[in-house]
Amino acid sequence: MDSFEKEINSTFLKLNIPFVDYGLTTSDSISLESIFRNPKFQNLSQNKSPLFRMASMTKPLTAYLTLALLDDYRIDLHESVGNYLPEINKLKIAYKEGETINYKKNDVPISFHHLLSCTSGNAYEHHDPLVSELVSKKKVAPMKNGDDAFLKAPLVFTPGSQWGYGISYGWLGKAIEAISGLTLDENLKKYLCNPLGLKQTSFDPEHSSKEILAPVYFRDAEGSYSDISTKITLGFNPFHYGGGGITSTLSDYLKILQFFLKVMKSDREDSTVSYMFRNQIGNLAITPLKSFNKNLALDYDINPDIEMRWGYGLILNKEPIPKRREAGSGSWAGVLNTYFWIDYRNDIAGVFLTQILPCYTPSLLKGFEYFEELSYKFLVKS
Repeated sequence: MDSFEKEINSTFLKLNIPFVDYGLTTSDSISLESIFRNPKFQNLSQNKSPLFRMASMTKPLTAYLTLALLDDYRIDLHESVGNYLPEINKLKIAYKEGETINYKKNDVPISFHHLLSCTSGNAYEHHDPLVSELVSKKKVAPMKNGDDAFLKAPLVFTPGSQWGYGISYGWLGKAIEAISGLTLDENLKKYLCNPLGLKQTSFDPEHSSKEILAPVYFRDAEGSYSDISTKITLGFNPFHYGGGGITSTLSDYLKILQFFLKVMKSDREDSTVSYMFRNQIGNLAITPLKSFNKNLALDYDINPDIEMRWGYGLILNKEPIPKRREAGSGSWAGVLNTYFWIDYRNDIAGVFLTQILPCYTPSLLKGFEYFEELSYKFLVKS
């Protein structure tokens, strides 16, 4: 793997990426765990196991926790979440007439399936114009406050009518707690951390863990970086957010992906994990992610030339992505430019971890995509 690491590190350097922890796994073994540190950033730690704020790479874990819990309690995926969280029934649908935001009653009960498949009508303030406007007018609490008040944001479409990326996994986390009587972190330990031997994955990390947290950089339009670590509370908020609250390491996250690969390789069609890799939205379209906060995320059209669908916690490519993953693979990202993919047909999964805003910065996307291409060149196609 020396030539692989030499080539990818050279690419990261040319792209002026400050740092990346990256790794590859098969269902049988961890193939690669490596780090890149740009010498231009002299204050960077050479620590091989820093803690990363995983942001939305939390979603596949929360999806798995939800499915495992529903199975244990014999709860149907299409049952109303309101049976366990009555407050979710109070959410109205917001819509705009001219310059006025109006509200109407939601007559479609929100199910676990709706929340898992991102068809519940929930939206993110940085991806939806209506919720963004409500936050700017202080009629809806922003996520940056660190509590769960933002979950009271209205729906922006009728549940089941379309796909829309949003805060639905926050509601799933609260439902998990309500059903089990345990915290989200305790469920994480029960269903994933303890069985897989994960030592540094948590919704509630020790305060001392801040000492090994990777720094967060902001990249401006000119390509200059500034350290904004002190402004970021993600991963240490009092509310355990099921859509993005986990901190973890490269080693731990590779073990999670390896577990998913093992289950999918076993061909158990009734397995909990298999639901994550099935198209759960039918013919609903995966729409481009428009940004209404360019400091947080840029506009992103997800593989525009490839037909995409959503499973549970993962986006699925219905067609092969040239030089990269096979059809049916799952992937997703976190707002701090963390990325992963799981290609069970080729028995390979990869993780790319950095901590840089805004999300979907072209140089970071290019670095991840080349890392994936090189992985297939060295490990799969050869």
